[in-house]
Amino acid sequence: MLLTAASLFVMIQGLIPAVLQRPLFVWGLFLFLLTFSVLEIPLMIFAMRNMAASPNPRVRTVVLLTNAGYTFFAAVYALPFILLTGNSSTELTAGLLLASLSLVRFISAMVFLPNDKQS
Repeated sequence: MLLTAASLFVMIQGLIPAVLQRPLFVWGLFLFLLTFSVLEIPLMIFAMRNMAASPNPRVRTVVLLTNAGYTFFAAVYALPFILLTGNSSTELTAGLLLASLSLVRFISAMVFLPNDKQS
Protein backbone atom coordinates (compact mmCIF):
# COMPACT_ATOMS: atom_id res chain seq x y z
CA MET A 1 0.00 0.00 0.00
CA LEU A 2 2.86 2.35 0.81
CA LEU A 3 4.59 1.68 -2.51
CA THR A 4 1.41 2.35 -4.43
CA ALA A 5 0.60 5.49 -2.44
CA ALA A 6 4.13 6.82 -2.91
CA SER A 7 4.09 6.19 -6.64
CA LEU A 8 0.67 7.83 -6.98
CA PHE A 9 1.91 10.83 -5.02
CA VAL A 10 4.99 11.16 -7.24
CA MET A 11 2.92 11.04 -10.42
CA ILE A 12 0.11 13.33 -9.23
CA GLN A 13 2.64 15.93 -8.07
CA GLY A 14 4.45 15.68 -11.41
CA LEU A 15 7.81 14.96 -9.80
CA ILE A 16 8.80 12.67 -12.67
CA PRO A 17 7.46 12.65 -16.23
CA ALA A 18 5.58 9.67 -17.62
CA VAL A 19 7.79 7.78 -20.04
CA LEU A 20 5.16 5.85 -21.99
CA GLN A 21 2.79 8.15 -23.84
CA ARG A 22 1.36 6.03 -26.65
CA PRO A 23 -1.87 4.20 -25.76
CA LEU A 24 -0.68 1.01 -27.46
CA PHE A 25 2.35 0.81 -25.18
CA VAL A 26 0.42 1.90 -22.08
CA TRP A 27 -2.34 -0.65 -22.42
CA GLY A 28 0.03 -3.31 -23.73
CA LEU A 29 2.08 -2.94 -20.54
CA PHE A 30 -1.10 -3.01 -18.46
CA LEU A 31 -2.33 -6.22 -20.10
CA PHE A 32 1.09 -7.84 -19.75
CA LEU A 33 1.33 -7.02 -16.04
CA LEU A 34 -2.31 -7.93 -15.39
CA THR A 35 -1.97 -11.27 -17.17
CA PHE A 36 1.25 -12.12 -15.38
CA SER A 37 -0.20 -11.15 -11.99
CA VAL A 38 -3.42 -13.12 -12.46
CA LEU A 39 -1.69 -16.22 -13.85
CA GLU A 40 0.67 -16.22 -10.90
CA ILE A 41 -2.20 -16.72 -8.42
CA PRO A 42 -2.99 -20.42 -9.07
CA LEU A 43 0.69 -21.28 -9.49
CA MET A 44 1.64 -19.77 -6.14
CA ILE A 45 -1.33 -21.32 -4.35
CA PHE A 46 -0.38 -24.72 -5.77
CA ALA A 47 3.26 -24.25 -4.74
CA MET A 48 2.40 -23.11 -1.21
CA ARG A 49 -0.05 -26.00 -0.75
CA ASN A 50 2.71 -28.41 -1.73
CA MET A 51 5.14 -26.73 0.66
CA ALA A 52 2.57 -26.88 3.48
CA ALA A 53 2.17 -30.63 2.94
CA SER A 54 5.80 -31.19 3.93
CA PRO A 55 6.41 -32.90 7.30
CA ASN A 56 9.26 -30.47 8.06
CA PRO A 57 8.37 -28.38 11.15
CA ARG A 58 10.03 -25.25 9.72
CA VAL A 59 7.86 -25.27 6.62
CA ARG A 60 5.11 -23.22 8.31
CA THR A 61 7.46 -20.25 8.60
CA VAL A 62 8.54 -20.60 4.98
CA VAL A 63 4.93 -20.79 3.80
CA LEU A 64 3.98 -17.72 5.86
CA LEU A 65 6.89 -15.70 4.45
CA THR A 66 6.14 -16.89 0.92
CA ASN A 67 2.48 -15.98 1.37
CA ALA A 68 3.37 -12.49 2.58
CA GLY A 69 5.60 -11.92 -0.43
CA TYR A 70 3.00 -13.38 -2.79
CA THR A 71 0.26 -11.17 -1.36
CA PHE A 72 2.18 -7.92 -1.46
CA PHE A 73 3.91 -8.52 -4.79
CA ALA A 74 0.89 -7.22 -6.72
CA ALA A 75 2.01 -3.74 -5.67
CA VAL A 76 5.37 -4.43 -7.29
CA TYR A 77 3.54 -5.03 -10.58
CA ALA A 78 1.57 -1.80 -10.13
CA LEU A 79 4.62 0.32 -9.34
CA PRO A 80 6.27 0.32 -12.79
CA PHE A 81 2.94 0.79 -14.52
CA ILE A 82 2.08 3.86 -12.45
CA LEU A 83 5.56 5.36 -12.71
CA LEU A 84 5.92 4.75 -16.45
CA THR A 85 2.42 5.69 -17.59
CA GLY A 86 0.76 7.88 -14.94
CA ASN A 87 -0.40 10.72 -17.21
CA SER A 88 -4.14 10.53 -16.69
CA SER A 89 -6.56 9.50 -13.99
CA THR A 90 -7.50 6.48 -16.14
CA GLU A 91 -3.93 5.22 -16.11
CA LEU A 92 -3.57 5.87 -12.38
CA THR A 93 -6.82 3.99 -11.78
CA ALA A 94 -5.52 1.09 -13.86
CA GLY A 95 -2.40 1.09 -11.67
CA LEU A 96 -4.60 0.96 -8.59
CA LEU A 97 -6.43 -1.99 -10.13
CA LEU A 98 -3.12 -3.82 -10.48
CA ALA A 99 -2.28 -3.03 -6.86
CA SER A 100 -5.73 -4.15 -5.69
CA LEU A 101 -4.89 -7.65 -6.84
CA SER A 102 -3.14 -7.88 -3.47
CA LEU A 103 -6.59 -8.23 -1.96
CA VAL A 104 -7.47 -10.99 -4.42
CA ARG A 105 -4.23 -12.76 -3.56
CA PHE A 106 -4.92 -12.43 0.16
CA ILE A 107 -8.43 -13.87 -0.22
CA SER A 108 -7.16 -16.72 -2.39
CA ALA A 109 -4.58 -17.59 0.25
CA MET A 110 -7.22 -17.52 3.00
CA VAL A 111 -9.54 -19.78 1.01
CA PHE A 112 -7.16 -22.27 -0.57
CA LEU A 113 -4.25 -22.64 1.84
CA PRO A 114 -4.63 -25.09 4.70
CA ASN A 115 -4.88 -23.59 8.15
CA ASP A 116 -3.82 -25.24 11.38
CA LYS A 117 -6.96 -25.19 13.50
CA GLN A 118 -6.24 -27.08 16.66
CA SER A 119 -9.10 -28.06 18.95
